[in-house]
Amino acid sequence: MAEGWGPGPWFTVDELLAEAEAVTGLADWGDDEFREPLGQFVASLNAEARLTAQGVARAHSHIRKMLVGRLRLYEDRKRFPAIGEERIAAPLFITGHGRSGTSYLNALLAADPRHHAPRHWQIWTLSPPVNHPDTDNGPQMAQGRHYIDFEGWADPEVRTRHDYSWDGVAEDTLISDYSFVGKAFPFFWNVPGYGRWLASHGDARAGLRIERKILQALQYGCPRDRWVLKNPTHLGILGDLFAEFPDARVIVNHRDPVKSLASMVGLLHAHRRQFGNAPVEVGRLFMLGAIAGAVATTRDLIRRRQDPAVDARFIDVHYLDLERDPLGEVGRIYERFGIAFTPQARAAMAAHIAANRKGKFGAHRYDIRELGVSVAEVREAFGFYYEAFAIPFE
Repeated sequence: MAEGWGPGPWFTVDELLAEAEAVTGLADWGDDEFREPLGQFVASLNAEARLTAQGVARAHSHIRKMLVGRLRLYEDRKRFPAIGEERIAAPLFITGHGRSGTSYLNALLAADPRHHAPRHWQIWTLSPPVNHPDTDNGPQMAQGRHYIDFEGWADPEVRTRHDYSWDGVAEDTLISDYSFVGKAFPFFWNVPGYGRWLASHGDARAGLRIERKILQALQYGCPRDRWVLKNPTHLGILGDLFAEFPDARVIVNHRDPVKSLASMVGLLHAHRRQFGNAPVEVGRLFMLGAIAGAVATTRDLIRRRQDPAVDARFIDVHYLDLERDPLGEVGRIYERFGIAFTPQARAAMAAHIAANRKGKFGAHRYDIRELGVSVAEVREAFGFYYEAFAIPFE
């Protein structure tokens, strides 16, 4: 096994499903739409990824908790039929190119006591319903801490780039993992075959459908005004997002792609090491593909917003403005969407800002020029973007 990395196969779909059923004592999967993407992912992981023994154990844990969670989610919907009647009203979705301040803004808006926001321990321990008055959350929180530690979400290299604290706000990228059509898997593992299948056959709506069910389960027993959710990949599926959540409002974060793209590659490296992958090769061809994908989703955003009725559902936030005046940017968002910026919300957000200064877990340094492309190339490719949204250079 060269340098600790070995080839698969490690898993079979039948064994993974049987294990989840044995753990839960349940067999009602609710629907079968997850089976094909699960099969594609497992096949690609077995054939293409090279993992350490620790990476195999972490992958197994992550997949198992998705499958166990699905079984318990559907069982709870039968035990508590009112879960399926919960209305997800006018949620706020934060999106934009990765590493543009979306996580910071997500946590900031989540500090408003009127808002729902999923926590890592909640999305990974869905049952019993976390906000039901009879639920003892102690064991769930302990299990959430276990997942953070065992699966490497608190590894120093990951934590300097993204905060996965057990009680921290989770992005809904991780919720869509339950459908096995989420965009996180190709980021965490070297599974190019699965990535190609996802691009050509993956049903993004499946991820949004399971997300709605999970939000209903998390909301059950604890009504609040609205959900605050965050997923950079929603930028590429806006049509699907509005089809599943017709009254959604969307906050789009913007940043100089010279910085956001380089920072994203740093996070990619950290997650690949977290899950024990052999070192990832990131060079010019990889970066040109990443640039092309980001350009395409940005052009789609601009095209959609040419319709004034659609544009009214959006607001834009610049990374540098958010850094300079976070509460001022929140005020703009609330004004746009008719949300009162109460003294209680302002105080809670100010306390969050004071407790979560940039670089809390260490500095993350990055340079696009080390990845096979020049600053000039990136700025030429995104020239239309800088102009359309008045993006300042960093």
